[in-house]
Amino acid sequence: MINAKHYLFGEFSDHELTPQDLEDLVARGQEMSLQDVPIREILDILDRAGRMWRNHNYPLRRQVIEKLPSIVGFSPEMVERGLEELARLLDRSELQFKLRYDLRRSATLDGWLWRKGYEGYIRAVPLGVVTHVSPGNVFLGAADSLVHGILTKNINLVKVSKGDPVFPLLFAQSLMDADPERRLCPRFSIFTLPDDRTEHEDVLRRNSDGIVIWGGGEAVRAWSARKGDGVKIIPYGPRFSFSLITAGFLNAKGLEEIDYDGLVQDVITWETRACGSPQLLFWPTLHQDKLAEFCDRLAQSFEHWNRRLPPPKELEFDVKVELRKEYELTRFLALKGMAQLMEDSELAWSIHVRRWEDHRGSPLNRTLIIIPYPHLSALLEWLRPLRRELQSVGLAGLPRDFRNTGLALSDLGVTRITEWGEMWRPNHGSPHDGTFQLRELVRWSVIESLPRRFDAERNLQPIPPSKTRKLKNLIDYARGRSSFYQDALPDITISQARDLEKFPRLDAETLRTNTPPAGRALLTGPLEGAYIFASGGSTGAPKFSFFSLEEWEEVTDILAAIYQKAGVTKGDTVANLFMAGNMWTSFLAATEALEKLGCIKLPIAGNVDVNSTLGFLTMFTPTVLLGLPSLLVRLAELVEERGADLRVRTVLYGGEAMSREARLYLEEVLGATTVASAGYASVDAGPVGYQTLDLPVGHHHLLYDYQFLEFLDPETGEPVADGDVGEITVTCLRRRLMPLIRYRTGDLGRWVDSKAWVFELKGRIGDRIRIGTADVYPADVARTLDQLDGVGHIFQLIITKQGPKDHLQIKVERSSRGGKVSADRVKEALLENLSELEEAFREGWLGGLEVELMSQGSLEGVTRTGKIKAVVDLRQ
Repeated sequence: MINAKHYLFGEFSDHELTPQDLEDLVARGQEMSLQDVPIREILDILDRAGRMWRNHNYPLRRQVIEKLPSIVGFSPEMVERGLEELARLLDRSELQFKLRYDLRRSATLDGWLWRKGYEGYIRAVPLGVVTHVSPGNVFLGAADSLVHGILTKNINLVKVSKGDPVFPLLFAQSLMDADPERRLCPRFSIFTLPDDRTEHEDVLRRNSDGIVIWGGGEAVRAWSARKGDGVKIIPYGPRFSFSLITAGFLNAKGLEEIDYDGLVQDVITWETRACGSPQLLFWPTLHQDKLAEFCDRLAQSFEHWNRRLPPPKELEFDVKVELRKEYELTRFLALKGMAQLMEDSELAWSIHVRRWEDHRGSPLNRTLIIIPYPHLSALLEWLRPLRRELQSVGLAGLPRDFRNTGLALSDLGVTRITEWGEMWRPNHGSPHDGTFQLRELVRWSVIESLPRRFDAERNLQPIPPSKTRKLKNLIDYARGRSSFYQDALPDITISQARDLEKFPRLDAETLRTNTPPAGRALLTGPLEGAYIFASGGSTGAPKFSFFSLEEWEEVTDILAAIYQKAGVTKGDTVANLFMAGNMWTSFLAATEALEKLGCIKLPIAGNVDVNSTLGFLTMFTPTVLLGLPSLLVRLAELVEERGADLRVRTVLYGGEAMSREARLYLEEVLGATTVASAGYASVDAGPVGYQTLDLPVGHHHLLYDYQFLEFLDPETGEPVADGDVGEITVTCLRRRLMPLIRYRTGDLGRWVDSKAWVFELKGRIGDRIRIGTADVYPADVARTLDQLDGVGHIFQLIITKQGPKDHLQIKVERSSRGGKVSADRVKEALLENLSELEEAFREGWLGGLEVELMSQGSLEGVTRTGKIKAVVDLRQ
């Protein structure tokens, strides 16, 4: 155990604190900030601590189970249950739920966040230095309060209770163990005040920015008095909770379907000391004849759970006195026929049945008092004087009871209603005492009425982050939460970004077999609230990608920034012509991104008949089109054929390459002044790069705060030289539900300028044509065709075997623009511009090279995606 009284901003101390020491401590806290630590990193550290507490071999866990019972008055088994609850409290997915339900978007803690519909920015700002007056009834209380303070990026001072001065310090040690880079642990303090503490408390009352008070009414009143101007008081004072069973439930279900074990767990967990523990059970007098049998069955459940979760070996003397008083009162009333009593022979538990007017409060410690009630209105009148103290109700009722009885209880003052067996363990995201805890620990700032968003640059090109720390956190999380990565990742510590090369690559088939429905080994948590998308391939078994709600919000934030960078604003009407349905990402992602920009949206989709599409467009005259290049060109052709009146300012494309010819055609026919990429992304990897208007076609800026990018030899997995073509391999720095570590995208590319994070796409691995020693890329073919008038951007390379040698046929669609070009001229241009192709043809590696010019629209796309397959390899 730790031999210290205090933990002061990263250091343990044993000296007695003076009021001046406390003044200095608060002053140090006021100079600190947690704004430099992203909320993602805070979640990683807290989750790491939770995994430590869940580990039965963690030394601190063993110490706590051995030593704490004698200090806090719980059995070892109850302490162990508490540690499991602590691990749940710190679980990343649980914390994300809490952040989502309390604050809607955790990103508001990291900076300005655009709120769609509000048309302005909002930010959650920490209160500053927050003092937590921790409770002594449940040993997790101080840790729970501190975690809320850390999540909201406050600087936290925790005053521990005399009833438990030990566990909060052990929790601080666990955070130090989980935080080797000391990102969080030097920014909070935990201390014990001396018996004569009035001056110390005055220092905290005057100088804290907020005070969270857990305790009885006297403690709340004392800490609220003489507070400094502007100090926010957040009281969690005395609360009264109870269980209730309705007559309707007993009519419909009877005694057989009552959750006896759930009720008993609510009572005995925390020895009925927690604010959510039921002190009373209200039973309908309409079913008084069933009460004796109910008590018998309940007693059996008490006996069972007393063996599983034993009570403390020894109760304090004053607790024994209170229990004895309650027993004697019930015995006395029973002699007069006004009560019933069932108890364990050693007083480990007891069930008292008596009238409301004989209720004096519960002595806690596994004591349940049952009070029959005639009807709901009488019960509400009994409880009305306690309305300011009401908190949780465990309700055994029919669905309509939860609706109707629940309305009456909440009107009275009850803040939480749940089923039996859930009172002792509230859901993350539940309000506490009628408020959301995280909201109480922040203040809100807004920026209003802006004509244009200012966060595109921040989302796309923030200050270069530390890749090493982000990679370390990702590896640690994946190894600790995913059974696949636990086995696949070697025990290597990341000390520099290049250390990632020591880890294996992840291919598409491994991804498919370790994610649902084939398996779950790669996932790190539950799928609650998740988005599931299917890959866009046309052959083979499909694979699926999983994004948590928070991760999907990040994806659409990035896409919104990309669209804004291309000039899209809230005044635009945007036609979304990406393919919809079939579990694709593009249409849904684009729609949500456009919503964040405040645009007028035309959700038409690309798999609608082109004639219908043109009809919608001429009706609503969009300023921006989004879609596949092949569809956009076909639409422009239809506009030209019919002389339709359709002019747009901006065209954004994705899913295929856009040739110079196609771009010029769209500019001419549709009047577009901007034709640009909507970003480089894939279903599995998410967004990887974005294009600015100064970059050539196929060149993209890396989203380097989101992805770590490598170019590797597809066969050996070794890094290629800077500027050489390799397989694009991504490690997503932010995703946690389905971590992608060194994922092989199947795309080819190269660094154009690695210092400026600019890369070039070169097509798919399957698209690369290998003829002898020559490599030919569709991207190079496209660039050559771009230089020629009379040909379009749609082409296909077909490779066959003719005798012992390979034969290459290139089918190219003609263009309506420019003069007519011959097939020989196209062939000549290809040999002039593609040196490796020319060498293979000249030296005889290539048996034949044929160019066929085709009419517009004659090359068929893949049925599922609408894309033209660039390479068809028919060699056996």
